[in-house]
Amino acid sequence: MKKYLLPNDVNWYRANFHCHTIHSDGAYTPERVKEVYKNHGYSIVAYTDHDVLLDHSDLNDDEFLALTSSEYAVNASDESFPQIFDTETNEWVRKKCVHINIFSKDPHNTFQPATCVDQIWLLKNRYPDTKCDGFVREYSKAGINEMIKRCNDAGFLVQLNHPYWSLNERDDYINMKGLWGLEILNYATELETGSEYCPYIYDDMVRNGMYNLVCTMGDDNHNHGDSVRESFGGSTFIGAKELKYDQIIEAMEKGHIYCASGRDNPPQFKELYVENNKIIIECSPVESVFINAYCRADRHVTRADGAEPITHAEFDLRESDVYFRVTIRDKYGNSAHTHTYFVKDYIEK
Repeated sequence: MKKYLLPNDVNWYRANFHCHTIHSDGAYTPERVKEVYKNHGYSIVAYTDHDVLLDHSDLNDDEFLALTSSEYAVNASDESFPQIFDTETNEWVRKKCVHINIFSKDPHNTFQPATCVDQIWLLKNRYPDTKCDGFVREYSKAGINEMIKRCNDAGFLVQLNHPYWSLNERDDYINMKGLWGLEILNYATELETGSEYCPYIYDDMVRNGMYNLVCTMGDDNHNHGDSVRESFGGSTFIGAKELKYDQIIEAMEKGHIYCASGRDNPPQFKELYVENNKIIIECSPVESVFINAYCRADRHVTRADGAEPITHAEFDLRESDVYFRVTIRDKYGNSAHTHTYFVKDYIEK
């Protein structure tokens, strides 16, 4: 009997989970973002402008869906935290911070939980209909977890963004509670730093008890200078029957997603299931397939020189692995990742 890891009876929609427009520090209007992303094969964009939560459902059509979302930040203020010199302002800027994306389960819910007090005046003047709670964000373990909790309680899924750029240390991220996802590739920051591809941080968080955490990728595009350089590099694929807001959110909550890097034709899973205690992977042509597991050394199969690309692979499901995830990598070095699955849910004894 086949036990599907990724559902086989759905459509797969390409999404950008991290995007900025003229409503914060981006250059494109939401309409322009929709145009360029639709033209590149995307069906979904989460408009995550900084500290402003707007309903963009007027952009929705049969082939496009806007997720009501925002990016929140809480910054460290202690003098001991690392700093970076800003050559434009000639000032030292403290950069250690936590950035989260919040995705509303209700497209019309624009109540802003855990809103910075110093943001309220700006929000009220630019967006008079803004409703927020005036929560004072505090850079501490308790303060960050309270911010996440308030977002969860208000009906949002919460994702931790770009941990490298934020200077997040292990003690920071393994103590966060209530996260839905981790952004394992922030494409814009990867272009800037070369260090924002971090599946190892995802594995560390799961090993430390965040068993239901999913992994995502996003662009964090700003499109300054009418450029799409930061666009199309980090995608999250969502499996749902239809391109409807409630179905997409349900798929996100159930983990019917995987993420992939690559601007054009990123590697994709075609089928992924367990049968007779074997993990079966069907995918687009790739160079390598990996099983990343908890207890044993990671297992992989790699195309030999001159051989045909891999489109099918099988691995034994081992009870001692406890849990596992699947990675595929193409000849360009682009990778697609699933989230973690527990062996006990799929093994037959």
